[in-house]
Amino acid sequence: MKRKDGFSLLEALVVVGVGMLITAMALPSMTTAIANAKLRGSMTSLSGLLQSCRMVAVKENKTKTAKFEARSNGLVGFVKDATDTSGVNQSDYQIEMEAPIDKLITPTGTGAPAGVTTAVLGFTAGTGDVVSFNSRGLPCLYNSGSCPNSGFVEYFKDNRIAGGGWAAISVSPAGRIKRWFWNGTNWTD
Repeated sequence: MKRKDGFSLLEALVVVGVGMLITAMALPSMTTAIANAKLRGSMTSLSGLLQSCRMVAVKENKTKTAKFEARSNGLVGFVKDATDTSGVNQSDYQIEMEAPIDKLITPTGTGAPAGVTTAVLGFTAGTGDVVSFNSRGLPCLYNSGSCPNSGFVEYFKDNRIAGGGWAAISVSPAGRIKRWFWNGTNWTD
């Protein structure tokens, strides 16, 4: 009696077919999980940039501002003197967030959540496009040489995530920096 080793072509095709089916079902959730991880990573990098902005403001005894510049490969955040209107250069503290993350003043568009409320934040957020820190390291709303103390919230949308992945960075008037993420129902940290 002859002994057969291996698999038949039919058995191999069934195994490959089942594997492809499982992969096809798991791919959308894997893509969303990876995009969520990238959004969280970008917000962590941004928190670090804001902390660097704060430390440089104190160290140099100047008002410093965190600014943003959109590029084809992502959004770049960088630190400048509040009076400096030039773009990013190599000597600036900077981070790059992966495309397609957009910076918004308030959440807008289809499926956009309501902003983080004053009750959740614990302070009333100032309105402005950039976060500045004065020479004492306190967040402020820089405008033509004046920088009154204020807290901030800035919003970010990741377009890779179905329905948009939303994140926010808040800076309290005392300077506490916090990341927020929209889970579909609430803003959580």
